[in-house]
Amino acid sequence: MKVSWIVGAAFFLLSMWIAWSAQSWIVGVLGLSWNQEALGQWGDSFGALNALFSAFAFIAVLVTLRQQRADLANQQKQISQDRHDQHMQQFETTFYELLRLLREARDAVEFRHSDEYEIYRVEIRGDSRASALTKGTEAFKQANFEMLFWIKRAEAQNNGPLTAEILADLYTKHIHNRFESSLAPYYRILYTHLMRIKDDAFLSQDQKNGYGNLLRSQLTSHEVALCCYDGLAPFSGSLRSLIIEFRMAKYLSDEFGRRYLNDIYPETTFLGRN
Repeated sequence: MKVSWIVGAAFFLLSMWIAWSAQSWIVGVLGLSWNQEALGQWGDSFGALNALFSAFAFIAVLVTLRQQRADLANQQKQISQDRHDQHMQQFETTFYELLRLLREARDAVEFRHSDEYEIYRVEIRGDSRASALTKGTEAFKQANFEMLFWIKRAEAQNNGPLTAEILADLYTKHIHNRFESSLAPYYRILYTHLMRIKDDAFLSQDQKNGYGNLLRSQLTSHEVALCCYDGLAPFSGSLRSLIIEFRMAKYLSDEFGRRYLNDIYPETTFLGRN
């Protein structure tokens, strides 16, 4: 478009120069004498035409400015899109790297039953003696079973539902403090993962929900239950708010601890999204 404008303007100027060079011949053809007064009157008759040309020139300037503005907006839009695409690539790379680290941290988690719970399992319930030490998802499973044991005992002693403070104390004393060295790295990575999703400026809310759902799908019910207990402890920072925001306990069943958390966490923690 810009090239055609330049060519058109050059052609117009060339035509005007030729016309000026041949003005004597043109005046003769038009039947005018080479008289300044007559030529002046004839030139004045082109006033309206000059005004029209000026208007066309002004319109051409406006069109050019508008086109330049549109080109600049398109360039900025393309730059913004390129930045967004580049960021999304970096975000997904980091997301899946953190997911890998979370799995490795989970595999490194260790747990061994306390003597009191082991006596209960073997002598009262009649279960076979557990292995000395469990790791990975089995460690979370056994830790959650022991947590449920202490919750039921405390519930019986209190003759009613337990507060968030009591659940946090039970978890801290019987689970976290005993195996903090392997549990703490797992929760730090989980916390970092959720915070990166929450604080990302390029992600829409639907995208954040989607990545949160994907992360949640990687956790077992026992992991989710222990995360909810951990979120109640003072040392967990804002993990509780992240659990609520990303609805991490959506699929947690009553059997694995939901009924003890229903009154502690808001209802939305256990709901899906439309």
